Amino acid sequence: MSEFVTPYLLIQDALDPGDLEFLRSACKQYLFQEGIPCYVLINNLESPTFIKIKTSLEQRLGESLYYLNDFYIYTDSSFKTNWHMDTELFTFERAINAWILLSPDVVEDPLGFIDRINDGSERYFHSVRADGDKYVFGDYSTGKVTARSVESVEAESIHTPTTKLGDILLLNPKRFHRTNANVPKHALSLKFVLKGGSGFLSCSQVDPIFWPEVDIYNKLVKSTQTWEDVVDGIRRALKTETGRKGLSAGFYPEKFPLYRRMVASL
Repeated sequence: MSEFVTPYLLIQDALDPGDLEFLRSACKQYLFQEGIPCYVLINNLESPTFIKIKTSLEQRLGESLYYLNDFYIYTDSSFKTNWHMDTELFTFERAINAWILLSPDVVEDPLGFIDRINDGSERYFHSVRADGDKYVFGDYSTGKVTARSVESVEAESIHTPTTKLGDILLLNPKRFHRTNANVPKHALSLKFVLKGGSGFLSCSQVDPIFWPEVDIYNKLVKSTQTWEDVVDGIRRALKTETGRKGLSAGFYPEKFPLYRRMVASL
């Protein structure tokens, strides 16, 4: 899967009803016990369902994947995410997201992507903000900015195919994306990193001052010998207040109470 060319890949019927029930139960248990929606599966990486997910993706991509995090998310018309890319890409050279629908049975066009941005190295940006009738894209490394009209971005956005229970929608997180909030839905998104030419870390790092998870990931990768050590470091960090706050900062903390309420309905 090319990080720049292909924004998504749908893997159909990858999971069975037992797998989905395991994921729903894991989300409920973790949010009730820990109060945060991220790292739901970090202590279940040897479970048959997680292994099935990871193996399905590795077979399709032909590369080894390394678990970084995951998060439960509920969206409806009251909570519409803006266009964004994932902050993990401020740290890592390569990554993918595996988006798994938990409810309802089927959703049409669950996510969208901005076309002709971050589809090549000459058009790579970290942020997007609305400025009147334009979207302004910014590169944190060079200070470069570019603008496109809101009308053109929305009209030319890339849509995703109908996704049903059991499917895995594989996403390229370097592309600016946004969840379609027209239909209420529950989902679990797993994030994996892949090795690049120089290892895991990106050669063009950004200042982590506004993204505490960027700093945590960098320190863990640089101070450990194996990826298992990195994951163990994340587990230890989650046991501290500073670590929990930093590692969950990018998952809409203002919505955590909503997630805790809604996961009970799964």
